[in-house]
Amino acid sequence: MGRSMGAHEYVATLKGQKLRFPNLEEPVKNWPKGMSQHLEILNKVQHLDLLKLLGPGKAYDICESTDCPYFVCAWWPNADYDALRFAAQFITFLYLWDDDTDNPELTNLVSDLDASTAFRAKSVAHFERFLADRPLQAQPEKESPPATLKSFNPVGEGAAFRMTKGQRLKFLGELVRYMDACDTEQRSELSGIAPTIQEYLPCRMGTSAAGSVVAILEYMLKIDLGDALRNDPDIKVVFDETVCLIAIMNDMFSLRRELRYPFFNNAVAVLYHEHQCLQTAVNETYKIVLSSAANLEAAEARLLARYPQRKGDLHAWIEGAKTMVTGNMAWSMHIRRYSLDISTLDGTSEVTI
Repeated sequence: MGRSMGAHEYVATLKGQKLRFPNLEEPVKNWPKGMSQHLEILNKVQHLDLLKLLGPGKAYDICESTDCPYFVCAWWPNADYDALRFAAQFITFLYLWDDDTDNPELTNLVSDLDASTAFRAKSVAHFERFLADRPLQAQPEKESPPATLKSFNPVGEGAAFRMTKGQRLKFLGELVRYMDACDTEQRSELSGIAPTIQEYLPCRMGTSAAGSVVAILEYMLKIDLGDALRNDPDIKVVFDETVCLIAIMNDMFSLRRELRYPFFNNAVAVLYHEHQCLQTAVNETYKIVLSSAANLEAAEARLLARYPQRKGDLHAWIEGAKTMVTGNMAWSMHIRRYSLDISTLDGTSEVTI
C-alpha cells in the first residue's frame, strides 16, 4: 500500500514508468487555436528583459525554459502587441515567483513555512498597491521589494490604469487565491501525507495560478463583461472549468519534472497513491478533463441562450477561454521545462517518467 511508505517515497516509485497521454485532443477538437504574428519580436524583447532582471545564471536558465513569449502567443493568438507584452511580463512574474518559493534548486523557502508565509503576505500587499480599491494611492513601500516582486510592477501599473475596477478586483482576488492555495500545498508537502483527490482539486484550482491568467482575458480581448455578467453563475462555470482544464492537463505534462524533487501534489500522483497503478491514475485524471470540457460547453450554451444581447462579448470571451486551453496544450509540448518531445496529444504519445 502506497500510503505506508510515506508520500514522497511512494511517488518516487513512478520514476521509470511509462505515461501514455490520453486523447486530450478529442474533448477540445472543435476549439480554436492559433499562434500570434508577434512571436518573433516578443521573443527578442522579453528575453532581453529577463536577462536585465536576473542576469545570466541558473534562475535565468530555468525561467527562460518556460518560453513565456511562446506561452502568450499561443494562448492569445489574436491579441495586439501591447496586450501580449503585458501578458508576457505577467507570465514571467508568475514563473519567477513560483521558482522563488517552490524550486529547491533556487530557494530554501520550500522547507521554511514561516519564511514562505511572510513572503506570501508581502506579495499580497504588493499586489494590493496596484490592484485594490484605490490603486497606486497607498503609502510607499517601506523597503524596496525583491526583484521577483519588482517584476510585477509593470503588470500592476498596466492593470491600475487600463482595467476597470471590477476587472482589477477579479485579478487581485485570483492572485490572493493563488497565494492561499500555495500555503495549503506547502503544508501538505511538509506533512508528507498525500491528499485525496477530493482534497487536492480545490487546492489545485489555486496553485495552478491559471485563475489569475483567465482573469486578464477580458483585458487581452479588449472587452468588459461588466460586474453583473462577470458574476453570473455560468460565467463562473466557464471560468472555473477553463482553470481546471489547464491545471489538470498541466499535471500530466509536468509530472516528470515534479518528481525530480519529488513533489506529490499532482492529480496523477494523488490518484496513483489511491489506485497504485499509473495507467488507472491517468485514466481517472482524463475523466476530470472530459467532465470539465463538457461542463464548459453546457454553460456556454446556457449563456448564449440567456444573454442574446451580449452575444458578441460572450462569444469572444468564451472562445478566448477555449483558446487558452488549446494554447496551453501547444505550449506544453513545445517548452524545454517539460521536455516532452512529443508532437501530438491524440492518445498515441507517451513519455518515460
